[in-house]
Amino acid sequence: MSTENTTTLFPKGEKLTNGYFTGEAYLQLLLAKDKNNDFVIGSVTFEAGARTNWHTHPKGQVLIVTEGEGLYQEKGKPAQSIKKGEIINIPKNVEHWHGASAGSKMVHIAITNYEGEVNAVWLNPVTDAEFSEANK
Repeated sequence: MSTENTTTLFPKGEKLTNGYFTGEAYLQLLLAKDKNNDFVIGSVTFEAGARTNWHTHPKGQVLIVTEGEGLYQEKGKPAQSIKKGEIINIPKNVEHWHGASAGSKMVHIAITNYEGEVNAVWLNPVTDAEFSEANK
């Protein structure tokens, strides 16, 4: 009899209260930028319905979904469903958002590159109407 491992890969981390997220989202920092690495790695947990604001990355970002199901959307394009095992390669300066779907928690590892001291440019929150449309 085979059983799937349902233990989370990393701890949930600290609740994000920086104003760049809607809903319950948490960050576990895995690797900070240092003299060897011009990027940061974090595990982000989104409870159902939680999501980032619209934002861009001056040098791009990679998301590796490790648990659950979520959404990723680039401005002007339809949202796409993302699930455990999928990798999203976000080009530099592309306006986008990501997070859990309305009915499922989602966890991803985010690898975010820096340009100088900047790794993200935060924009407006994803509206409830935008989120509702993405979940159709």
